[in-house]
Amino acid sequence: MPGTVGLLLATALCAPKGWGDGMPTTAAASPSGVQRLGRIVFPADPRAVLDVKRDLGAKGDGVADDTEALQAAIERSTTAQDHTRSIYLPAGTYRITRPLVFRPNDKGGEGSMVGPWIWGEERDRTIIRLDDGAEGYGDPAKPREAIRGVSRPDGARMNADFFDRTIVNLTIDTGNNPGAIGIKYYSNNTGVMRDVLIRGNGAIGLDLGSHDQNGPCLIQNVEIDGFAVGIRAKHMINSQTLSDITVRNAREVGLRVDGQTLAVERLRVIGAPLAVECREWAIVALVDSLFEHPATNGPAVKVAGSVLHAQRLHVSGYSSAVVDKDGKVLAAGPDVAGLTVGSVHALGPNSPESPLGMQPELEPVIPYPTDTNQWVCANDFGAAQEQDLSEPLQKAIDAAAARGASTVYLLGGKRGDPNWYFLKKAVRIHGSVNRVMGFGFVRIIGGGSCAATNYPANMAGRLVVDDDPVGAKIVVIEHLKVFAPGAGYAVEARSPTRTAVFRDMHATILVGRNAKAFVSNACGHLYQEPGSTVWMRQWNTEGGPAALKVNTRNDGGRLWVLGLKTEAFSTKVQTLNGGRTEVLGVHNYNTHGAKDDTPFFQVKDASLSVGAYREVCFNNGWWKAPVLAQFGGQEFRHPQAQWQNWGLLRAGGKQ
Repeated sequence: MPGTVGLLLATALCAPKGWGDGMPTTAAASPSGVQRLGRIVFPADPRAVLDVKRDLGAKGDGVADDTEALQAAIERSTTAQDHTRSIYLPAGTYRITRPLVFRPNDKGGEGSMVGPWIWGEERDRTIIRLDDGAEGYGDPAKPREAIRGVSRPDGARMNADFFDRTIVNLTIDTGNNPGAIGIKYYSNNTGVMRDVLIRGNGAIGLDLGSHDQNGPCLIQNVEIDGFAVGIRAKHMINSQTLSDITVRNAREVGLRVDGQTLAVERLRVIGAPLAVECREWAIVALVDSLFEHPATNGPAVKVAGSVLHAQRLHVSGYSSAVVDKDGKVLAAGPDVAGLTVGSVHALGPNSPESPLGMQPELEPVIPYPTDTNQWVCANDFGAAQEQDLSEPLQKAIDAAAARGASTVYLLGGKRGDPNWYFLKKAVRIHGSVNRVMGFGFVRIIGGGSCAATNYPANMAGRLVVDDDPVGAKIVVIEHLKVFAPGAGYAVEARSPTRTAVFRDMHATILVGRNAKAFVSNACGHLYQEPGSTVWMRQWNTEGGPAALKVNTRNDGGRLWVLGLKTEAFSTKVQTLNGGRTEVLGVHNYNTHGAKDDTPFFQVKDASLSVGAYREVCFNNGWWKAPVLAQFGGQEFRHPQAQWQNWGLLRAGGKQ
């Protein structure tokens, strides 16, 4: 593995008091007790929802073979004709006898693909179940998946053009099949599995490593019960983010990471002889996690030829917390406040060799309505593709607020261009409305250009969460896309008294003075003002704004990022004026080569902490200034290096 790997910073039992900025010396509380989505009842609108029972004849009775109906739903939702809709599975048990494959038609041959979007009514009552003893699922040495993320053979040459795969609120049950894999999941730029249970006695529960170039994507609030390996991640490109994951009863290992960049929080592994295995080339950030076993003479975590940055771990029933490939104990446990395996760097005066150690807040869960009268369609107020969305969407929000409804939605567009809405003016979300979302493939452009010299102030088209004394205290905006060279509309958190949740989207994100926002599974750019707080999970920021040349700017606020994947030019994260930024798990995919001295990370009279970082470049044009720090007029640079990785880099003292 390129770079030096070794134990640079560790705590055998417990870190010294004050080791990190506000970092506790014992592990965080158990990551159990996460609020689930509960029951979801989508509107009875066939324009927006492809109901597998109503529209495709699925029975969901656990007896009939529903394979054909579910496969047809996947193919219909990913074609030009039906790209407008999300798939909905009402509660029931959907029996399948062979793999469901994410593909546009029965011929496969996909070059790129958007979707599908699959939603269940309720996680524990909406079950896709593989027949016991299904053909081809009997040999653990030749495992076969119940759900397959791409039609190409394992190991086939891939392109990162499979976008927005969405699986929410259901159970995947592989039955009594020792050679089964729950799902081989694959998605790029954005993609999410959320509130999903995977159970069975097979080989792998969740396989993220069947194909190269998988990610970035977010696996959130997922539980895996059974299997030899709970989760497998493999290959180098493009990185994945795991948040609130529980693995129970894995027979070999809970999480195996082989070469991948992985950002993980609140991982709970119960009953596995080895909780986490970091193999060659792996770059892993692991925080706020809990590993329990009744009693075993082995370690909870094994690190072999890889980089690990860990914070706030607790182990119980293992002989030690973390060991290296030779079995040397790196952290004994049971509590590990901090451990870094890999190089540690401190840049600038008064910069400690310890992380900021921010303790992130959980993304709030706002239940979806179960009353179909709570759903209001903006298209019924005149919203249409290739037209300005501003006034129809505002009318829909106003009408929903007037009658006390909670949710406003948009219909997706057909796959071929043009298939977008324009958004040219600001739209205010107010009153009872706590969610604006899209069904299927919703594209919004035309609200401004990131090439303009006054970007992002020029973004006239924006969805705004501002002060409203009688408004919903938490507002969710989700499943709205751009899929264009620049982020052509904005979402804005402007209120210090209302919280915004931006997820499963592509946009310019603006967070005003003293406002708070949660960002999950998102593409675009972020700009936050003094006193603001942003908690991010899976942040994909690529092409930079031409004039500003900054993708993510924290100006005097607080920013925490779990899982950062980037491409192309511009400063990816800039922290200014007393701001505090912590980034955990970075996949710097340097696709274009460094052209000048523009820094990847920039910190000016502020604090930056980056754990588990890797730069990948195949044209020898490595970033010339991976980190530029400026304190009191003095400049400090982290040097260029090929295939650079580190366990921890810290610039700036306590702010």
